[in-house]
Amino acid sequence: MSQGRVPGVGGEDPDPTAPGTPVTAGPGDARIGLMNVIVVVCNSLHLGFLGAYGNGWIETPHLDRLASEGVVFDQHFPENLTTLPTRRSWWTGRYGFPDPEQGWTPLRHDEPILPDLLWNQGVRTALISDVPLLREVGQGFGRGFDEVVWIRGQGYDPYVPPGDPRAGKVRLRDEPGLRLPPEDDPDFARWKERWEQFLRNRAVLRTDIEENTGVARTVRAAIDWLERRGDESEPFLLWLDLFSPHGPWDPPEPYRDKYAAAEPDAFEAGEEGDLVEDEDADVEDLSLEDVRVLIDVPAGAVGEVIDEAELLRLRRTYAGTVTLLDRWLGELFEALRRLGRMDDTLLVFTSDQGEPLGEHGFVRRFRPWLYEELIHTPLIVRMPRGRFGGIRHQALVQTVDLLPTILAAVGLPPAEQAHGHDLLPLIRGEQTKVRDYACLGMDVEEFAIRTHLWHLIVPVEPDPDVPPRSPELYRKPEDRWDQNDVADQYPEVAEHLELTLRRFVEAVGRDALDTLPPLRDIVRFAPG
Repeated sequence: MSQGRVPGVGGEDPDPTAPGTPVTAGPGDARIGLMNVIVVVCNSLHLGFLGAYGNGWIETPHLDRLASEGVVFDQHFPENLTTLPTRRSWWTGRYGFPDPEQGWTPLRHDEPILPDLLWNQGVRTALISDVPLLREVGQGFGRGFDEVVWIRGQGYDPYVPPGDPRAGKVRLRDEPGLRLPPEDDPDFARWKERWEQFLRNRAVLRTDIEENTGVARTVRAAIDWLERRGDESEPFLLWLDLFSPHGPWDPPEPYRDKYAAAEPDAFEAGEEGDLVEDEDADVEDLSLEDVRVLIDVPAGAVGEVIDEAELLRLRRTYAGTVTLLDRWLGELFEALRRLGRMDDTLLVFTSDQGEPLGEHGFVRRFRPWLYEELIHTPLIVRMPRGRFGGIRHQALVQTVDLLPTILAAVGLPPAEQAHGHDLLPLIRGEQTKVRDYACLGMDVEEFAIRTHLWHLIVPVEPDPDVPPRSPELYRKPEDRWDQNDVADQYPEVAEHLELTLRRFVEAVGRDALDTLPPLRDIVRFAPG
């Protein structure tokens, strides 16, 4: 079934003829009833930590309400991981994962991106962000917007220089939440520099106070921008790009310890894989409130960079960071209601990637392993006045679909360059799907293909530091977090999916996706 109402939420759709109800333009039509667009994206949000996606114990009331008023896409995936490649996908609407020049690389000056497509179409554009990776010199990710506001000081942003008297004498040994690797480790100097920078930023900005955190300052900047616009009739696109809940995970109280006493089974996976498996971990009788809080760790294996007890405590700290994110998004949503923007604005919420938190034995993005905890990301779209609210959609959608959807929302025709699809017909019930499968990759080292029934991961570039890996196949939806590889049980499925994936990669290289046949015959391999 392609879609259905969320039980207990959403009511009758408002009268589509009511004053102020946006009407999207069809092919060849004039631009009528334009919507404003606000896109709220965050960095490294684990899907298992959101109430709208099945978590029952972490408090995210504002995103829960947004889900009840919007359309929740249950099958949303990036096409190219991680931070910069995903934004390229969003802003170009194109697949780039097979091409190393389309990954973690600067935007080319001749590469049309979303604000370029809007600058001469009467749509005001603004980027407000605290993501330091976008601000790095030479990357070009602030290009084209009419207004850009950078909120400095998040993570390892080189905001406060060494020796700045405002930072005092910050010393790593005074912060027990940061544990350097051994001095003979090749990454020792890099992490020492990063964490000293983080401590200087924290000292100057006083991020132990909630209102001084990056998410709070960035949301307030967005609200200020909206208030300055007042009731101007010029349509706008506001792109609000939040670093939270990306690490370091250092939320102020009460968020840091909010879930410290949570029941252990809230973080363990049963047969359906709610979060993680800890069958061998001897932590049942451990009071995690007494475990040292690690606010940042190098990407690596559980047991090396972090032990089992610290991992369970880290997940609780991460959960508090998600609740802090939700609390400030609530401030934004309330401001939109107060300003009347919930009536004339398309509101999109999503994330660029997930966050590995031990599900496959490692934390952070240690390797380009395309498991569920990294690649399955939220997408909630709220139409003006909450039309079609309360629907959950099962169509396979991807980051490349956001640009065509935004263009349609502001009444513009599709961009010739884009590979993605306008999602508004799905929301309005005019279509049930836009693709048969979703293909993606990371670092041109690993590719994957996802259908409703299967997830196939294909290593394409061997890692000299790890044993060679074979393709892995997982059944969906029952194996939510990719715990049980069934490639040996279903070799025909794995072979067929890999062939489809490789044909897709070839078609991307030729810019000929329209030549690909639909993936219909895979259903004959469906188990049961």
